[in-house]
Amino acid sequence: MARLSDYERKRNRLRTPEPFDGAGAGGAPSFVVQRHDARRLHYDLRLEREGALASWAVPKGLPLRAGERHLAVHVEDHPLDYATFEGVIPAGQYGAGTVEIWDRGTYELLEEKRDGGLTFRLHGHRVQGVWTLVPARLDGDERNWLLLRKEVSEAPVAARLEPQLATSVEVLPKGTGWLFEPKWDGYRAIVSVEGGEARLTSRNGTDLTERFRDAARAAVKAVRSPSAVLDAEVCALDDQGAARFETLQSGTGHLVLMVFDLLRLDDEPVHERPLLERRELLEELLDPAVTGVRLSPAFDDGEALL
Repeated sequence: MARLSDYERKRNRLRTPEPFDGAGAGGAPSFVVQRHDARRLHYDLRLEREGALASWAVPKGLPLRAGERHLAVHVEDHPLDYATFEGVIPAGQYGAGTVEIWDRGTYELLEEKRDGGLTFRLHGHRVQGVWTLVPARLDGDERNWLLLRKEVSEAPVAARLEPQLATSVEVLPKGTGWLFEPKWDGYRAIVSVEGGEARLTSRNGTDLTERFRDAARAAVKAVRSPSAVLDAEVCALDDQGAARFETLQSGTGHLVLMVFDLLRLDDEPVHERPLLERRELLEELLDPAVTGVRLSPAFDDGEALL
């Protein structure tokens, strides 16, 4: 197929696990958003059109708030089977890195303009709504489009999120319905990941991002979503894996974000969902290959931790 000639020219069939074929399933056209941890972390938006997947690389991920616009770089069309592709493209190959599906589903084409601009409604597992792709030709490059989020459902403005602090008790609670976590000696922080950047804020509102720049970078790499808010502790671990506050203050040791909780995901509040459900979401959200971010372990037996 002529539309896939650029795709095939850039790839070696014998060295990459990426697909080269595919046929439409019929019915509504499909879309996929893939998280691509390549030389630069980005997201790829792909829309089924005329027997192939029209594709855009979106460095900051899909804009999730009404009026937001993100750069979307128009790249070569991909075969339809790419809509289900997840895997590791080997080093030395085009696009080397890990590809994961962030969301997929079907879409409705609402408008197509003469200049190629598209307005469409996504029906995904994680996102639903209307977006517009505009061939803006930023900096004179015809590949540079803009991806705009259109209407969103009305929701109350969220209050400033604060970490849930521990309460001192004389006797450990017993019975079902309790989880116990170790105490980490570090700086408690709300970690906001948005559009390829992370911001760390202390419980009294102080910006900790510059102080713990490595932790912020690790959060961007670890979080498998363009928009999430975590409750975490910035820790410095010694050679035995114990958190040492004095090590953190001195700037030595291995810096790790220990994540307790998930407060927002995909620009939607989740802090009122059951804790076990939030932890399940965190297990899916955090990339275990990023050693600088870990889900704090939880136990059923509190006395076993003493």
